[in-house]
Amino acid sequence: MTALNERVRPDRYPRSSQYDPAWLLDLDMGPNPLWLLEDLAHDLDLRPGMRVLDLGSGKGATSVFLAREYGVEVVAADLWIAPEQAAQVFAQAGVGDQVEAVRAEAHALPFEEQSFDAIVSVDAFEYFGTADNFLPYLLRFLRPGGQLGMATPAMTREIRELGMIPSQCSPRTVGNSSPSLW
Repeated sequence: MTALNERVRPDRYPRSSQYDPAWLLDLDMGPNPLWLLEDLAHDLDLRPGMRVLDLGSGKGATSVFLAREYGVEVVAADLWIAPEQAAQVFAQAGVGDQVEAVRAEAHALPFEEQSFDAIVSVDAFEYFGTADNFLPYLLRFLRPGGQLGMATPAMTREIRELGMIPSQCSPRTVGNSSPSLW
């Protein structure tokens, strides 16, 4: 493997290393979102048929990855990327039947409560999720036992390594069971 290949397709990310780096660069909006998502997915239990909200999905690379790698149905929600533009990416990637593009503002989501088995946010949560009341708002959209995962670049340690989870981030009961936050 060449030095360049080792940098763009590291062994650490076997799933995302299968994706064309040029394709990913064309959809680029920040640090490698597939590496962030692949790392995050190790802590999630994603299974075929689950309904997943990809919040702050950008141009759609993470939604394609979720659909292809885990067989989940994805709602790709973003405020800045036109749904038609994202839908074109999904169709070209062969997952247009698994991924629905939606224009949505994170503080006024157009979904029914308990609509999703999982909510993921890759390199986006830091833009809209900083208010103390946002996480409880977002948790309303998870089904009982649902999972929430976010990957934000630039953290030097996992939040669970801080010794405590900030109170505004503590799990709350959704229905009869707690969502998995960490």
